[in-house]
Amino acid sequence: MTPPATAPTPVVPRNTPGGPERSRVQDLAGAVLAGADTEDVLELLLRSARSDLSARSALLVMPVREDLWSIELVAGKDSASMLGLEIDPAGALGLALTAADPEGIEVIGDLPTGTEGEHRPALVAAVDAGEHGVGALAVLHASKHGTFSPADRERLDALAGLVGIALRVPDMGGDPELDDERRRIARDLHDLAVQELFAVGMELESLTEALSTTGEPPTNARLRSSVATSVQGVENAVAQIRQIVQSLRRERVEATLAERLRHEVGLATSGLGFVPGLRMPPHPPDLDEELPPEIAEDVVAVVREGLANAARHAHASAVAVSVSVFSEGVDRVVQVNVSDNGRGIDPGVSRRSGLANMSSRARRHAGWVDAFNLEPGTMISWRVTLPIVA
Repeated sequence: MTPPATAPTPVVPRNTPGGPERSRVQDLAGAVLAGADTEDVLELLLRSARSDLSARSALLVMPVREDLWSIELVAGKDSASMLGLEIDPAGALGLALTAADPEGIEVIGDLPTGTEGEHRPALVAAVDAGEHGVGALAVLHASKHGTFSPADRERLDALAGLVGIALRVPDMGGDPELDDERRRIARDLHDLAVQELFAVGMELESLTEALSTTGEPPTNARLRSSVATSVQGVENAVAQIRQIVQSLRRERVEATLAERLRHEVGLATSGLGFVPGLRMPPHPPDLDEELPPEIAEDVVAVVREGLANAARHAHASAVAVSVSVFSEGVDRVVQVNVSDNGRGIDPGVSRRSGLANMSSRARRHAGWVDAFNLEPGTMISWRVTLPIVA
């Protein structure tokens, strides 16, 4: 049986009429503007930079706050040693990023690899990250004594431009809240109802194959079990679709933040196979009083993305969500933790702390997001400082 369709990473042909290089850039631009997940698009561009320039590694440097940059994505052999590294503010790249000087960024000729004392010839291009500031796209040469050509420079500059567009696409055109809602509905339908129906189809297909073979037919017990499982799967899918429809009918203002968080936990149950834990302040209505609407929206989105991440990658038997608001000096801080007891962080995966959307949502409030190894498992921690109310 053919698996259900997902939103695939765009496949970009290397040779098409009209010149392979120009066509490839056009195809990449189309992938950027298609509205796919930002992190998937950025990883596609990094893989393209590495392969097209025959580089050892490609990396994306992004601002964490006004005076701090770190390596957020890496494609290549240096992923384990470079992913998450902070840029030395006194180094050439740190000074150029602080000064927001594209020319100073582009003349940098080598970068440390994260291995003590080792540098590699590098080609670096400035990235316009819009409201987030200036970042950089870089490739490390495959040879310790290699050089890059002018054509390589043109290629990297084009890719850096596409990275800048990819970072801003979520803010372009249409109503961002409506776009988020559409993506949520599509994801919920796929991750919940469609996956349940796909499992039903597999069960029925297996039963049909057993009935059509010339060997011993399946027992009545097997038939009853298979049919019962399929009926339960259909009922689950119907219930999930009803829940999604009800969430569309409910006015956003009628649901408190606590209710919306419980709703997200409920929706995640099918994808995880168990009910994740949810811990909130003793008086949840206080969340609506303390959190501005734009931060509350991001808290819900971060919980949703954290649970989806756990369902896709963690292979866990337990997941817990914690939302807390507390004082830190003179500031009030909201923190979201999503932890699991799964297989932990894979150092070979070219992402720093889960979905790029989480990081973007933190940066817009001058906050941060990070991932921590547990024994066993992983914890994603997202936090922002609440604005001072006069």
